[in-house]
Amino acid sequence: VETQIVVATQQVEVVVTATPAPASGEVKVLLIGKPDEDSIDPVSGANIPGVQQLETMFESQQPGIDLQIINIPWGSGATGYGPKTESMIQAQEACVYMMPGAFQYGRRGYLENLDPWIANDPSFKDVWPGDYLEQWRGWGPGNPDNQWALPYSGGNRVIHYDAVLFEQWGVEPLSQHPTLDEIEEKAKAMTGINPVTGEQNYGYWYQGKYINWQFQAIAHALGATWGEVNDDGTWTINWDTPEYLQALEWLVMMSQYAPPGALAAEAMPEGFLTDQNVVAIIPEGETGYYLTPFVNDPSLNERFRTTYNLQGPDGKGGLFIADPIAMAASCPNKEAAWEVMKWLTSSPESQKYNFDSGGNLPVIEGAGEAIPAIGALIDADAILNQNAFAEIRYPWASAQPRFSLQAAIEAAIAGTLTPKQALEQAQQETEDWLAQQVATPTP
Repeated sequence: VETQIVVATQQVEVVVTATPAPASGEVKVLLIGKPDEDSIDPVSGANIPGVQQLETMFESQQPGIDLQIINIPWGSGATGYGPKTESMIQAQEACVYMMPGAFQYGRRGYLENLDPWIANDPSFKDVWPGDYLEQWRGWGPGNPDNQWALPYSGGNRVIHYDAVLFEQWGVEPLSQHPTLDEIEEKAKAMTGINPVTGEQNYGYWYQGKYINWQFQAIAHALGATWGEVNDDGTWTINWDTPEYLQALEWLVMMSQYAPPGALAAEAMPEGFLTDQNVVAIIPEGETGYYLTPFVNDPSLNERFRTTYNLQGPDGKGGLFIADPIAMAASCPNKEAAWEVMKWLTSSPESQKYNFDSGGNLPVIEGAGEAIPAIGALIDADAILNQNAFAEIRYPWASAQPRFSLQAAIEAAIAGTLTPKQALEQAQQETEDWLAQQVATPTP
């Protein structure tokens, strides 16, 4: 570029600077759970695009970048995505990763802090509503506050209620932002013999094997906070507090209004989304259970209405559900990788692909326009926006403190421990585990 510097209409200097070349070259990306090939949904008949279509869409807009997608299944155990991600990070096999465990890799020093890339890119826009972007800030070696990833594919944890059962019992529908008192009152009113059908109905539901997340929403609504991340990256966790005790006592009380077997449940109640449903209020609805059926048959949403999750004094509540995209610190082509990351996480085309290929909620603002079928649902507001108001991600979500608390909650509901004894047990197990943790070194 030739720049003419002029003073009083007289050219005094010509400065020649180089125009930065567009990002180019190869970028390998690890994605998880995408379809390898195009296919057709056997129920709806809808086309399911294979992952190659994502590559084609990107390269049509960024022809200088060779996007190479490595697609692996979620799997489980030794063959799950976790061990595969770890081996690829260690071997420096990719630049960009779909990475549910971004916090853990960031604190170990394996990820690029995106703050400088955001600050130095005038084209970057925060297109994610609420606290989506801030959810992926975390501790790292030498810096307690890093932007480890960008939001990519979404979900949510909402509350459903069966509008038909509410009508049969003569109970007012749930508000869009239900409270604990409202849920308690209405669940109690609809537990018993249905006055219209003569069937046994239940007012409340809980997924026993994943009760921790429901419990956290209840506790946060009562003002509980789990603790904090310390300056050295270790955690302080407080389960044995008055707020958590009040929450557990409430949950134990409410469990008597749920169907038998809820303590062993891993999903929605039997009959969910059918005329056979007998549970009035169903918390912790996940998109994998309801979103595709709602889109295929919107009348289901007219019966199984959807509200926001419980909210605490800070206006937040419910488990944050989203998988992010992160950049490996070892990436040899970071400029091109950054362009890939921005497109995957913020473009309407990529977000629509996530929905079409796997039913994932868009994470960007304007998602209702990007996916009109979701925007047309009667409860589109709560479905699309709940995740933007979820609690900040729990860094311990895959660590031992979660499982210590889970076991304690189960024991309290089963009656083998009092709520106070359960929290004392969880606290002691957590403190024993925390005592063995040290600040994470740089790799």
